[in-house]
Parts: sequence; C-alpha cells; structure tokens
Amino acid sequence: MSYGQFEQFIRNMSRVMASVNTRLQRDLTMRSRLSRRFSQREVSEFLNVDPTYLIRVANEDPAFPEGTKVGRERTFSPDEIMLIRALLDANPNARRRYLHWRAPTEPMKVVTFGAQKGGTGKSLSAAHFAQYLNLFYGLRVGVIDADPQSTISLYFADDALPLFDPETLTIADFMGVGDPGAKEPTRHDAATLDSIWRPTSWPGIRLMPGGANIQNGDIAMFFMSRNAGIPIYRLLKDAIHRWENAYRPMTPTTEFRRPDGTFDMDRYGAALHETLDVIVIDQQPSLTLVQLNGLLAADSVVMPQTMKGFDLATLATFVNSIAEYLDFIVGYDKDFVIGAGAHFVLPTIVQEQNDRDTTQILDLYEQAPNETLQVWYARSDAIANAADEYKSIYEYMPDKNRRQSAQQFMRNANAVNDAIVGKVWPEFEQRGYAAEFIKDHWETEE
Repeated sequence: MSYGQFEQFIRNMSRVMASVNTRLQRDLTMRSRLSRRFSQREVSEFLNVDPTYLIRVANEDPAFPEGTKVGRERTFSPDEIMLIRALLDANPNARRRYLHWRAPTEPMKVVTFGAQKGGTGKSLSAAHFAQYLNLFYGLRVGVIDADPQSTISLYFADDALPLFDPETLTIADFMGVGDPGAKEPTRHDAATLDSIWRPTSWPGIRLMPGGANIQNGDIAMFFMSRNAGIPIYRLLKDAIHRWENAYRPMTPTTEFRRPDGTFDMDRYGAALHETLDVIVIDQQPSLTLVQLNGLLAADSVVMPQTMKGFDLATLATFVNSIAEYLDFIVGYDKDFVIGAGAHFVLPTIVQEQNDRDTTQILDLYEQAPNETLQVWYARSDAIANAADEYKSIYEYMPDKNRRQSAQQFMRNANAVNDAIVGKVWPEFEQRGYAAEFIKDHWETEE
C-alpha cells in the first residue's frame, strides 16, 4: 500500500466514524450516570452500623435525608449516603469515625494502577477502588485518567463533561507539558491546577479526564529530556504537591454542627469539596514518560495482572524496564523519595476452575508474599454486562436474571478492595470481606 492510499484510507475512516452512531450507549449512560439507589440495609453495610441505629438517627435528626420510597423499602443515593456519614460523624457523642477524612497534618495518598499489558481489567479495578473508598469510607477521591483512550473517565463522566473535546484539559496540562513544542514545563499556579479537576456525579469524587493530548505530553517531555536540568520524571509528583499544599483539609466535622446542634449544610458542602484524601491514577497499558510520572508520583502501586504464562512475561518486562529507570533516577536524584507505601500485584480475570491460574497465583505468593495480593478478581459475566453500559458493579442495575451473578461479583469487588485498603491504609478498620475470601479460597487450596 502506498502512502497516498493509506492517507485516503485514514481520511475516509475519519469521515465515516464522524457519522457512525458509536456514542449511543455511552451517551445514554452519561445522561443517567449514577441513577442507582441503595437500600437501607445496603447503606447500613456501607457505614458498618446496625439498620436500627439508622432508623433511630433518622427519627431524631431533621437533617437526615428522606430518601425515596420504593414499595416498602426506602432507598438512598450516594449523595444522601455521604450526608448520613457526615451527620453521624458530626455527632459529638460518636464513638468512632464515619468520615475517614485526613487530618490537616496528614499527607494525601496517591495510588497508581499500572500494567504494561492491556485487557487486565486495570481501569475497572481502579474505578471500583475509587468508588469503594467513597461508599465504604466516605473518602474524597481524585481520579486521574492517564490514558489517551479515556477508559476510566467513562466510568465517572456525565453529559456535563466534554470528555472527547480536544479542549478538555488532562494530566499533560496538569504537569505543564500540554504543548509539544514547549522547551520547558509550564509551572502552573495552584488555582490553575485546581481548575483541571472536573466534578463528577459521585459526592466528593473529582476527575482529571483522559484525552488525546496526553500523547502531546510524552512528545514534549521527550524533547525536554535533552535538557539535563529538567527532571521530567517528577513533574506529576511536583504538580500534585503544589496543588495539595494550597488545598489542604481545613474543616473538622465537629464544625458541621451549629451551637444549637442543627446541621450546617453549607459548611458540610464546602468541606466536601475543599480537598482530596486520596488520588487514584489509572495508567495507560505501556511505559511512556507520562506513565513513568504516574508510577513515581505514587505512594502505592497496584499492578493488575492476568495469570496466563504469556501474560506474566509482560509483567516481567514491565518491572525490569521500571527497574532500569529507577537505577538511573536514584543515582541522579538522591533526594527523590519514591513510593514509600505498599506495592503489589493484583491477580485479575482469574478462572477459578482452571488449576493453572490458581497454581500461578500460589507460586507468585510463595515467592513474593508481600508483593502478591491473596485476593483476586474472578472472571465474571456480570462485569462484562455492566461494562457494556460503561458502568461499574457499584452502579450497575441488572435485570432479574442477572441479579445473582451481579451480587456475587460485587462481593468479589468488596473483597479485593478491602484487601487493597488493608495494604494502603493499615490503620483503617477493614470490613472482613478480604478475610472471608482468603478463608474460602486459600484454606480450600491447602
């Protein structure tokens, strides 16, 4: 094929794809983003309280949300669940925490999901983790989509966010490398950095969308790397710290109550959006300069990985390539602190009936118990059904025939995320989902 023919092919396909209705399901999802509501029993599980306690608080506190009555059941939205958390946490007699927001002196966590191989469920694992932290701990979460394909953005964007608009700012702009012709990074002030975060339908969750100009960031950094004085590997980490220092947690939940004991909705709403407690980064399945920045900005790195032999070969290539970069950086920048938290492989899309998959996990765990999660994502049709609608398992509302498999997969997601929380926040109270999974699967294996 000559260049002229290829050019014509590209132009024709560009014209055709502009008219093909590829966005129908995606647009339907964005218009109905987060329409799922949760029963009072589910809310009590998220908050780890007895349902009767919620009923008592609802009767005593005028600010308690009414929810929506569906038959004999009362249901609540994620916004209402977050408000209930705030009401409980602002109670001066509360015996434990319901909003696990970080203290003013506590640093913000950064957790990066990265893998070299595509198709490992990386983006969905990251989306599940962000939403789990929000539902089960009330954390304010920033989601950074570092993938030009904008995969994780589809699980958070609604029709108010111009997701595939070339003018939408991305991680490349946040790092100051959005212009591929620039000779040095742009050091944005904190207010400009803050404007790149976009609101989502989830209470307290903000999104930095993916987009094609992330590739511009790699081009820009490639040319900037010729200047030995520019540490391009730490641009994201420095930008995050610059933003974090300007937007710190300032409002304790005790200030949500007025002197007369009534709940101050305005003060609560401002505190919900004043900062973030954690940033979750979803990486592109490759090791580019932008992706290297995402790894080096992280306190903890989660590597979702399928367990086939050929797939594990890509993991070996990935970690060996990172090791070469680290050797250079540690020797060049001795004061640069890299990833002080827990780092581990998360097995995904595991065929539990396939002894080769589970044997591979056991082999990894025996050789690297601290670096291999004992909980995994099992292969499931339920998540494929949800993904067809660009929804996570925490948003998906299955029809009656699929309800049981969806509930089973949600239990699996809870176990995985409970295990990750235990690694990243060992000081947090775990919910027991991971322990139950390990008991069911590992004792059987033994």
